[in-house]
Amino acid sequence: MGKNLNTGGNLDSVTPSTRLLNQKLGTSPAPRMLTPSEIALLQQSKREIAEYMRKMERRSDN
Repeated sequence: MGKNLNTGGNLDSVTPSTRLLNQKLGTSPAPRMLTPSEIALLQQSKREIAEYMRKMERRSDN
């Protein structure tokens, strides 16, 4: 894994939106509700990871 950023993200996160979400969330010790922009990033990250996995699956089929 990449070096952890001070804001909580990894340099080698699977997707840019995952990295940005990790940076926004940081490492707060107390739970809290996500903001609408964080929810949108989480949904975008989910779509990007699904697409990444589909590509990896296609490669392994060949």
